[in-house]
Amino acid sequence: MMFLTKLLAPLSRVLAILFLAINIALWMSPDLVEFPARAYSGMVETEFNVAISNRLFGGLISTIHLGILAVGLLAVARIFKQINMGEWHLPSFSQSLRRFGLSLVVFTLLIPVVQALMSIALTYNNPVGQRMITLDLDAATAPIAFVLLLVGVLLSLMASVMIRAGEIAEEYEKIV
Repeated sequence: MMFLTKLLAPLSRVLAILFLAINIALWMSPDLVEFPARAYSGMVETEFNVAISNRLFGGLISTIHLGILAVGLLAVARIFKQINMGEWHLPSFSQSLRRFGLSLVVFTLLIPVVQALMSIALTYNNPVGQRMITLDLDAATAPIAFVLLLVGVLLSLMASVMIRAGEIAEEYEKIV
């Protein structure tokens, strides 16, 4: 178990950085921009603009969205590090657990907002009548999003319980 936590702490940090770096690289590349643009917007067959202003706007939207996930992954790295050091009982552990849970909740809830903003970002330079706003509720990804939302809420609630338990234990120590 300890070997796994030693491995997963730095891996979580690296993944947080890689998600952001790869996202930015894809948006800055005129040849590769179509991949994140279509993935984030849900516009599979729609023509859109890949001018620098569209790429910057789209890159900003996706980077903010992935930044929320990166904050969660950095919290996961702290959680694994604290488990490895035997510090899972400290309040900072519960705070990191809560941060990860909340990042999952916010990341998941923002998916439709990001998709709508992305479709605007990619088509705002199009001629009138060819600008779009999309909102796609995909049956294939909805169960995954729902599970992510539940896991995030569950982790946040567990962290709150752990924080409260720590406060009660601290009060008990003062009485005795």
